[in-house]
Amino acid sequence: MVPKEHGIVLYNDNGTAPGIIMEKNGKIIAMLPGPPKETMPMFENQVKPYLQKKQEYTFVSEILRVASVGESAMETLVKDIIDAQTNPTIAPYAKYGESILRITAKAKSEEEAHELIAPVKAALIERLGNAVYAEGETNMQTVVAQMLLEGKKTIAVAESCTGGLVTSALVEYPGISEVLLEGCVTYTNEAKMHRLGVKAETLDKYTAVSREVAAEMAEGVAKTSGASIGVSTTGIAGPDGGTEEKPVGLVYIGIHVNGKTTVTEYRYTGKRNQIRERAAFYALDLLRKALQDEA
Repeated sequence: MVPKEHGIVLYNDNGTAPGIIMEKNGKIIAMLPGPPKETMPMFENQVKPYLQKKQEYTFVSEILRVASVGESAMETLVKDIIDAQTNPTIAPYAKYGESILRITAKAKSEEEAHELIAPVKAALIERLGNAVYAEGETNMQTVVAQMLLEGKKTIAVAESCTGGLVTSALVEYPGISEVLLEGCVTYTNEAKMHRLGVKAETLDKYTAVSREVAAEMAEGVAKTSGASIGVSTTGIAGPDGGTEEKPVGLVYIGIHVNGKTTVTEYRYTGKRNQIRERAAFYALDLLRKALQDEA
């Protein structure tokens, strides 16, 4: 920030357009460039510290990220804690595939605010348990990728209904090639048999969307790739193809870790891509829990 005669110039480390802060008659105007990748760092690094000096109190927020629990179910679990809130306050809200708890404290300093937040955060984590998968600004694929790398666990993924979304999410994390051996989109029965070794009799007896096929997919991709972990997804994303017994939204996710295979059934609602994205998110969450059990 550089003071000028009529304002303060804000340097842009991520672009060419500067920002400016102007103050007159007790009013403050901050003008920032439009692109988020430029605006957000400029606000956090320059505007926010400037505004903090102008106020008696500071507000600090910490975030808990919750998976496998919907927003309404999460609120029910922690309703008494929310009802008893004063300072800090607790704000629940939903993001796609997860729920968020934002804990905000008002204090004279950031250190004091964090001290106020600590016992409330601890109570929420104790109540929600393993559903709290992370804190702060992160996401599920980052958490899982870091766990794989830290544990030196190799993984291979066989996807049907998710069509590569699980693998793609993991690939977002730099360095994941150390542990992610391969990802296969085995969409047809033939691909499941030829690539993964799924038995024809299993497909004939149970169909491609079944616990049995999900298990053989996870085991097959681990075996053929040499990975210690195999993950599989198979389901009916719609809009067609569902039956009364196996409706649109039915998904099976298989996790094979060190010789043990588990399969979890989910029934999602929504449009085709919503079902696929939810299935991919929950596959990563099941993997997270399996890695925790192995630790």
